[in-house]
Amino acid sequence: MGLRTRDCPVANHVLFAIVSVLLGCSWAGQAHAQTVRAHIAVVSDSPARLRIEVGFPTQKSVLSFRNSYAGVLGLGERIERVEAELGGKSVAVKKLGPGEFETEKAINHLRYEVNLAGPMAPAQMSHVSWLNASGGLLMLADLLPRVARESGEVASIHVDVPSHWFIESNLNGRESNYLTTDPEKAVFIIAPYLQKKTRRAGAANLSVVGLGRWPFSDNDAMKISVKLVEEYAKLTGHPLKSDTVVMLVPYPGETGPERWTAETRGNAVVVLLGTNASRTQVLSKLGIVLTHEIFHLWVPNGLALVGDYDWFFEGFTLYQALQMALRLRLISFDTYLETIARVYDSYLSSPDADRISLIEASQRRWTTASSLVYDKGMLAAFAYDLALRNATNCEQSLDDVYRRLFRSPGTGQGSANETIISILNSPAALNSFGREYVESAGRINLQTVLMSYGLQLRPGVRKVQASKIVAGNDLNKAQRNALRCIGYRG
Repeated sequence: MGLRTRDCPVANHVLFAIVSVLLGCSWAGQAHAQTVRAHIAVVSDSPARLRIEVGFPTQKSVLSFRNSYAGVLGLGERIERVEAELGGKSVAVKKLGPGEFETEKAINHLRYEVNLAGPMAPAQMSHVSWLNASGGLLMLADLLPRVARESGEVASIHVDVPSHWFIESNLNGRESNYLTTDPEKAVFIIAPYLQKKTRRAGAANLSVVGLGRWPFSDNDAMKISVKLVEEYAKLTGHPLKSDTVVMLVPYPGETGPERWTAETRGNAVVVLLGTNASRTQVLSKLGIVLTHEIFHLWVPNGLALVGDYDWFFEGFTLYQALQMALRLRLISFDTYLETIARVYDSYLSSPDADRISLIEASQRRWTTASSLVYDKGMLAAFAYDLALRNATNCEQSLDDVYRRLFRSPGTGQGSANETIISILNSPAALNSFGREYVESAGRINLQTVLMSYGLQLRPGVRKVQASKIVAGNDLNKAQRNALRCIGYRG
């Protein structure tokens, strides 16, 4: 398979021989003493393999690659044929474990291959690197070694793909050369065919890149993406300051839009979505998925909080995205209630429903409590939103929590849980909310939450019939106003 290379004043056939020294003569001159230089080349798409060379500004003797991410295990086993050098001379490398290597002495250059040919569950494909004949996603977080970076260190990345393929990235760059100070958040989408459209969205540019063919136009995807960026900037009072890239990839197989997986990493929103349905169905589902994923550009990616607060940036944000979908009429009020009821059924089915708190669930998210972070977190957000609207006669909602969070002087220096719980507890009528819903392991009783609003829970029968939430037939004026505040149009 031919590789597309930069035009240099040397013969192409010797380029790879000298890349260990120059790592691309067209861009090595731009690097400085504090630059990590990496050259990533697609060796083959079938079987899928990459060849990577890394030059370090300071010598290393211990090299560690990520072995797990987002519940995906065994990533370190994909690192093969590792070779190390110091000043052009080979240095022995010892493998200590999956993705863990130690050199006989400190080195400044590393060469290895990444085997991406192994089987991967489709649901994992938004989280880690993969490649096939149709294209792929390359994520530096699982392709480059994790080494201690010096202050101000820059990573200079050069990517070679087959001559007829295209590359797009969330990094600034041109002609396959990119610079970043945060390689952990770098994502590349590569394929024989890519569609790209860019528009201004507030204070920054937004690009939508599509791999393959979709039943809707790039204008359709751009319209909903821009609308969401504008709405969330308005909601938080905090416009995005960096350009954003939405990467769309068809979900593997002949599947409809009910099958999807997504992740927002840095300023990149990656969505894999089934396309085997009508334009309206696929576009509708994309809009719903993006209401959640695009909000992650703000929470947590726009915050500098520390600690495990997945209950908020996943659970609460999932509910806020549901509210946004209702607000933009991507879903009906009945669908909104159906979603809450479905989440409640899922929550009750968890053996940990009343055993661990949301804070504990966040700490165990990738081991035993992943669903609880989403389910209990979303139900807590629903309960909070209803209570706050009721206590303030609909003058405040969960929207105000996000606005306060972005205005909070504690944001960027304090503990995430302390900062967020303090904001949630600040209304007098909700001063015990954090203790009851976030810090304690008590079970959420949805029937009690709904009672004051004229909503009724009709419990389902496990694995036979789903629970339902319906508006009562005898709503009083206060209840009707409260429901209209949420989005009820009856």
